Amino acid sequence: MKRLIPFTLSLTLFGTLLLSSCAKEEEPEPEGPVYSDPRARFHGHWYISENSTQTGTATYYIDITDSSNASFVQLAYIYGYHTKVRATVSGNTLTIPSQIVEGNNVSGTGSLTSANQINMSYWVNQGSAIDTVTATLTK
Repeated sequence: MKRLIPFTLSLTLFGTLLLSSCAKEEEPEPEGPVYSDPRARFHGHWYISENSTQTGTATYYIDITDSSNASFVQLAYIYGYHTKVRATVSGNTLTIPSQIVEGNNVSGTGSLTSANQINMSYWVNQGSAIDTVTATLTK
């Protein structure tokens, strides 16, 4: 009987250790929203405060939505245009490749600084002058 108690305790301890080492580890919860499409962070109705070297300051709303081409997003109403401007997304960076919009060459970049703010710089070549624009977009 004296030999049975240490053997039983050893067996119980071994079984407990064995089972606890096989427990499934839980993965930590991701912080903030998780987006399967990197463009989704930029989607939305944004209030833009823009400072132009040609026209001064202006405030208005723009919309950023997906394009039919999965490589781009579309910026509606930027610079007061009625034509959508296309941009690519890489991480937290938005790039407006050089493109002709309503007769002007437009290009620029932007950076998502938080879930609710984008800082942008873009250029509008009007032929006779180049308008340099800085803008802050907030949700």
